[in-house]
Amino acid sequence: MSELHGVFAPIITPFRPANGEVDIPWIKDYLGYLRAQGCEGIVPCGTNGEAPSLSVHERRLVVEAALADAHGMPVIAGTGAAALPDAIALTRHAFSAGADAVLVMPPFYYRQSPNAGVAAWFQRLFDAAVPTGGRVLLYHIPQMTGVPISDELIKTLRTSHGEIVHGIKDSTGDPSQGEHFRETFPALAYFAGNDHRVVEACLDHGAGSITACANVFPDLVASAQRAAGGEGDPTLAQTRLSAARSALDAFPLQPATKAALAEIAGLPPTGVRPPQIELTPAQRAELGSALRSVYV
Repeated sequence: MSELHGVFAPIITPFRPANGEVDIPWIKDYLGYLRAQGCEGIVPCGTNGEAPSLSVHERRLVVEAALADAHGMPVIAGTGAAALPDAIALTRHAFSAGADAVLVMPPFYYRQSPNAGVAAWFQRLFDAAVPTGGRVLLYHIPQMTGVPISDELIKTLRTSHGEIVHGIKDSTGDPSQGEHFRETFPALAYFAGNDHRVVEACLDHGAGSITACANVFPDLVASAQRAAGGEGDPTLAQTRLSAARSALDAFPLQPATKAALAEIAGLPPTGVRPPQIELTPAQRAELGSALRSVYV
């Protein structure tokens, strides 16, 4: 079983500009670029992968393609969904296809659900779809889901299902939240989900990061993690990574990441799926200029 640590890219899902269909063959060269630039693992079908805009069938295809072309990189498949049967189907498929773990966001439509209801959702998912030895990362991104991964929820799930709950991805970008998770649940593998928090998380015994910049600049993320481990200046490495992330954040993140991959990695242009929209030519030019100023 692969150890889960280091630089993980929450990979984008490519859509053909002509018809909006998932472009599965595009993924092979993309993952080759990530490996060559220092990426250590991948997460298909997360937020950057526009997972809520994909059908269950499409998500299976993307996970299978990621596994086929990972070539040694651990794969953590995003399998969360609003509907429990969809999450069960996706999680079963991910483990049967060979994923090293799954990343599961909470059910995100009924935002006022009591903790007991959210816990029951996860418990039924674990019982129905996670095999013996399977690992689950809980996905804390309340700014998108509206449903937090609370302390009470973690304690309930750790009590009922033990080490199935392997870790947490914290995408709030809130340093106090990250510190709280790491101090309160030291047995969980903590992954920073925001590029601005990579060094501080790794300095505080975090397992690594799953961040947007790793799609385009895995070398910068790797440098930040190495610096946190004593190989270089942590402040300088984080400053450079944060500058790259800020350049992306000046635009909607998913189309900006895809435009940046064409600009920096030289990959063929690929589209987003509505409700996302493409960057305008002027925005692409502005983004390219900003990226070249920080990534030289």
